[in-house]
Formats: sequence, C-alpha cells, structure tokens
Amino acid sequence: MDCIFEDYIKFVDNFLSNYFKILLGNKYEKRLVHPFIDKYIRVRYYNEYVVKEKKFVARLNKELNNVAREMIKENEDKIDKIKNIFALFSYVLFIERSENLINVNALLKTLYSDKNITLEYNEVAKQEINDLIRDYIKKRNEFFKLFESNEFNLIYNIYENDVLMVDLTQECTISKLYSEYAVEKAYNSELVYENRIYLEILILSSKILEDIFHLDYSGNYIVDFPSSLFDKPKKIIKYLKALDNDYLKSKINLKIMYKDYKAHKKDVHTLINNGYSVCLELDETYDIDFSNLLLFSYVFVSKKYKYYDIIINSKEDVKTQVISL
Repeated sequence: MDCIFEDYIKFVDNFLSNYFKILLGNKYEKRLVHPFIDKYIRVRYYNEYVVKEKKFVARLNKELNNVAREMIKENEDKIDKIKNIFALFSYVLFIERSENLINVNALLKTLYSDKNITLEYNEVAKQEINDLIRDYIKKRNEFFKLFESNEFNLIYNIYENDVLMVDLTQECTISKLYSEYAVEKAYNSELVYENRIYLEILILSSKILEDIFHLDYSGNYIVDFPSSLFDKPKKIIKYLKALDNDYLKSKINLKIMYKDYKAHKKDVHTLINNGYSVCLELDETYDIDFSNLLLFSYVFVSKKYKYYDIIINSKEDVKTQVISL
C-alpha cells in the first residue's frame, strides 16, 4: 500500500478543486484558485506557516489573505475573482470538518447570503455543491473506518513534550489449542515483528490524519525499527513507502538501538538523508561518543547505565532532545 497520507491529500485537493469549480462557475480559473488550495493544504495538513498566530483559524485566514494580496498584485484585472475565492475559503475549513450535512446546510445558507461574495448561485449549482459535500463526508468517513480494527490496537507510553512510544497489541481470537506462550512467541517472532512496523505506520498515519482533523499537531510518535530489516533492503523500501510524506516523516520516528546503529551506520545515515526521522536508544555498547547524536530526532537514555548522568548533564553537547527512560 502506498502512503495513505498522500492519498488523503489528493482526495482533499480534488474536493477543493470541484468546490470552487461549482461555486465559481464560468468564472473559475485554475491558476487563480490553486495557489489558495496549495497554501490551505500546506497550513492545514502540514502545519506550515509564516504568520505567528496561536489560534489556527485566525492564522489560516492571515496566510490565505497574504496569498490574496500577492495574487492581486500580479492580476490587477482579476481583483473581484480573487476576492471571491478568498471569501469562499472562509467556509472551507468548517465544511471540511463537518460531521454531517445538517451543519453543512447551515454553513451553505450563510455562504449564499454572504455580502462579501459577489456571485449568484442557481438551484443546479446549489444541488451540485450539496451532492459534492455529501459525497466528501461519506468517503472521508469510509476512509477512517478502513483503519478501525477490533484485532489490532495502538497503545501509547507518553514520555515528555507530546512524545509517545507506540506499541501494537493484538486481540485476535486464537484456538485454545495454542498456549499463551506459543501465541506470544509467534507474535514477537522476527517475521511478525518486521510486519508489525508496517501495520503501525498505516494505523498511525490514520491517527495523525484524525489529529489534524481536530487541529491537533502536537503528537510525535516513536516506533521500534526491527534490526533484522537492515539485512532486507527491499523490505525496508516496501514498508517505508507507507511513510513517504514530509509531514509523516516529521511525526513518526524510527527508533534504533545504539548497537544496531554501530553495525549499520551507512544504512541509518541513508534513512536520515532521505528525510526519515530516526531516534536512538543508548544501550550497554554506548561509548560516550557525542559526535553523531545530533543526527537523531531524540536520544533515549536509561537511568540504569553508569553514563546516564554524563548524558543528562551534557545536553548542550548532545545537541538533540534527550529523553530519560
């Protein structure tokens, strides 16, 4: 499966394009609309911004307003069209986040009477936009249901500053012929352990999209990266394809033990150079070498090791976030 985050972004992009095609009618121009859509997606789904504003809706509005200003400078003969696009965008976030058509209908009623919008809508356009939004809500809900499971669940161990360690639990019904020990051994076998990270990435991708739906960009997730995968480069490529998105790469961190880092430095550096967030857990093989620690998104250190105090007291030298275990 490809990156579901990317698939969802394409789904939203398509919805927004059709939203403006219907509401603008014969006044629709792709070159005027898409700079707004691109900015909306970058702010809404990647939490990117230039304007510093704590309230998300106000920040989004200011970012889109900046796009409108630049567009007007470049298209002085299209001022009315650009103003209409900007005004229509003030409804997009609320429509996109609507749980049902009852809320949407109230928003559309306000939109149709908005004095800042100098457009007229016939009954055909009103029905088309209603159908478009109904279809969007239906498909959005179906998308999230795909990742609901009674058999597999993610559990989180919260560290600090919204850093969460992720573990996948299974609730599969298995014949009583198999002992609990046998089931546990099979679940933690090398092959299953490798497959678990792929499933974790898929479910986490859905979880992160749900976070975004609720305007929550705070979570940073840690998943264990099986050391056995380093001997299976094709499998790494296949699994990490599900993580091939800049925002996901910044939110889902692959945790590697120090001994595995020492054994596979070249491969780990390749992951980092390809934009993946990699974090490191120091172990008994750690040799108090700070030189490469700054490459990692987080460094985990246990109090059981003698070097614990050295690391904690040398955070400025480590130059990355240190988390105590």
